[in-house]
Amino acid sequence: MNPPLARLLGALALDVTFTGGSGTTLTDAAGRSYLDFAGAYGALPFGHNDPAIWAAVAAVRDTGEPSFVQPSVPAAAGELAARLVELAPAGLDRVTFANSGAEAVEAAIKIARSATGRLLVLATTMGFHGKTLGALSATGRPDYQAGFGAPATGFDWVAWGDLAAMRDRMAAAEDRVAAVLVEPIQGEGGVREAPAGYLAGLRELCDEFGALLVLDEVQTGLGRTGELFGCTADGVAPDVLTLAKALGGGLVPIGAVLSRSALTTESFALRHTSTFAGGTLACRVGLATLDRLTADGLLEGVRARGAQLRDGLEALGRRYPQVVTDVRGRGLLLGLELSDSLDLAGDQGLVGALADGGNLPLAVTSYLLQVEGIRVAPTLFGHRVLRVEPALTVSAAECDRLLAALDRALALVAVGDTARLLGHLVGVPAAEVPGPRNRPLDRARRPSRPERGAARFGFVVHPTDDAGLADFDTSLWALPADRRSALMQRFQAAASELNPLTLTVGSGTVRSAEGVEVSGELIAVPYTAAHLLALPGPRAVAAIQAAVDLSVERGAQLVGLGAYTSIVTRNAVRLRPSPVPVTTGNAFTSAAALRAVRRAADERGLDLAGATVAVVGAGGSIGRALSTALAGEVDRLLLVGRPGTTTRRLEQTAVQVQAALDAHPGRVTAVELSTDARAAARRAGVVITASSSPEALLGADDLAPGAIVCDVSQPTNITPGVVAARPDVAVFAGGLIEIPAGSDFDMRYGLPAGVTFACLAETILLSFVQATEPDRLPGLLSVGETLDPRALRELGELADRHGVRLADLRTTPPAPAAPVVPGPRVELHAFGTRRLHPV
Repeated sequence: MNPPLARLLGALALDVTFTGGSGTTLTDAAGRSYLDFAGAYGALPFGHNDPAIWAAVAAVRDTGEPSFVQPSVPAAAGELAARLVELAPAGLDRVTFANSGAEAVEAAIKIARSATGRLLVLATTMGFHGKTLGALSATGRPDYQAGFGAPATGFDWVAWGDLAAMRDRMAAAEDRVAAVLVEPIQGEGGVREAPAGYLAGLRELCDEFGALLVLDEVQTGLGRTGELFGCTADGVAPDVLTLAKALGGGLVPIGAVLSRSALTTESFALRHTSTFAGGTLACRVGLATLDRLTADGLLEGVRARGAQLRDGLEALGRRYPQVVTDVRGRGLLLGLELSDSLDLAGDQGLVGALADGGNLPLAVTSYLLQVEGIRVAPTLFGHRVLRVEPALTVSAAECDRLLAALDRALALVAVGDTARLLGHLVGVPAAEVPGPRNRPLDRARRPSRPERGAARFGFVVHPTDDAGLADFDTSLWALPADRRSALMQRFQAAASELNPLTLTVGSGTVRSAEGVEVSGELIAVPYTAAHLLALPGPRAVAAIQAAVDLSVERGAQLVGLGAYTSIVTRNAVRLRPSPVPVTTGNAFTSAAALRAVRRAADERGLDLAGATVAVVGAGGSIGRALSTALAGEVDRLLLVGRPGTTTRRLEQTAVQVQAALDAHPGRVTAVELSTDARAAARRAGVVITASSSPEALLGADDLAPGAIVCDVSQPTNITPGVVAARPDVAVFAGGLIEIPAGSDFDMRYGLPAGVTFACLAETILLSFVQATEPDRLPGLLSVGETLDPRALRELGELADRHGVRLADLRTTPPAPAAPVVPGPRVELHAFGTRRLHPV
């Protein structure tokens, strides 16, 4: 029916199928009971399957009253209209029925335009009025309008709660404003109440400018706020008022528009009709609903339970001030606003990243449903807000149960215990997570959020493997590796066009040896290297683009791409043009790898001039740069591509090698092309791995005696058993860098403090350049397949100046070099040029 929505619900374990419901209780197929505090967004005034509402349905069946008799007069609709007029704010004496809240808003817009002869409808930012075209055009969220031809002509928005801005807009429009359309309490916008005097001020402005005041009470109307109508508390009578949701008693869809009779002109009345609006069944249910709402004690109970919940939520806010930032609403339409602070838990982790992205309420919603058996829901637009909207008949004991469950959830959030907050998603309930319940904070991982205006950068990262979420959050070490992998897959499934689920997972400040200070943030996408390669190209690029966009939005003046984010974007070429420079890190990674190879050769007494060097991944940007840089410096280059692929990209690398040799007469290097990494490695004294494969390509038996291996790839292209099985072989991580003392950006990837990958180091170096020598920056960016050799040299010089050094990391100590048996020269005449012969 709706696969994308099903995927999102499934990712968060919100896809429970309920088989029974009574009052505030729902039951699933396994017989588990849940307390419903989501309440279908206000459409369940008396909970599920209220007996009085079912009695009204049965009465229609028993009497045999016809449901639809258009164009004759429907008796039930007339009775319901009369009852609504009796209860409505003064002056609203005409009723137009609809089938939903969105349809009611559409009708209200048509009433306003036909009555005034004007077209402009002014609404407010973050207001929600429905998803049909007119209602969507009035809704104050452009991202929900995209792609639908909305907003249609004749709609504009003014900041919510700002009377001065509304006056200015109405004055600028002169006599073109037909109506001002607002909610007394913005529901989907985050349960935001109108400021004191706001509705009364709008009433005065509409009277002054000859416009109509339209109040959307689809969610606030019919008892939700403790009064029959939300506007009652403000003493304001609108010209038009919309109702729906609760009017159907939790069983049938129905909407209604109440207006002054003078406004429903003949022009409107004869042109606006509906097949199903005003049907007998819906109207009889509406009458029964009004009877229940006006019964003695019900609204008093709403006010009492609302006060109980609000007091309890405010107490939770005082207990967890770093987590709860506001409590809003009236009656039984309440909102609990959660923090968006990256360091709300006192250290960096996924809880802070979720909060920073506005996704913490989704995590709490999932926990409450699966662990506590309580349904709540975030508001649609105000993502930071948990909606508390139970049936109007909710009991005091049920309210206490919700508050106790929220207490337990917020306690986990406060200490950043992602494992217990989300462990249920991967079959590890909170009670079964090993270790202390309140994990000690790792102060070494405390983030330092960059201040806006400072020289700053963003860096896009991702976990290296299936279990790599623990690199972003130390609490996840409490989960088995396969469960961390499963959690990663949940994050991937939860990502969508509206919520790419990019995560700010680290931040820090670095001061160079020359005193230049820059700040940066790490923005993660929830995909491993293998996942990124397996995704359809456009989807992978879209995920990276979202991370780049978030970096820019957060103030980055330069964005770097880490690991496979550069591979799937073809070294940033597939990204949209960016308002800030983007770099891939490939140039400095290449420069660092060259230094590592030369240093390793020097330590082991190996003369590169007589060596055979295999470059695995020679068709890629880094492999090509390394091959070109080594041309003329070594005896033989083995350019190695992926098994099963063509040699086209290797041939392009060979052409560049030839060009490098032509530029330096007298330097001769024999070059061979291969797609067999193992065979090439067995012949080489030096092996450089820089492939885009997320899997290990070379094992212990694939290396020549005494070989030097410079492993640039992440994930590694070398199997873990090489070091133990081959003590004669020296394995170096070629892309590891020591950054100046300061920050390791809370993400180690198993590395020591102060050590990071060269791609991040390049971004830091270029940020130093941007802060001090901005004119040099364009020539140093690593974009596209071919890297400028000058950039490699200059980045090395800049690294020396700023104190960015090659990390002294090896997996084996230096050892005497063993002789390498050269393989036969292979005569390939595709490049039968003088310097490449024999190839």
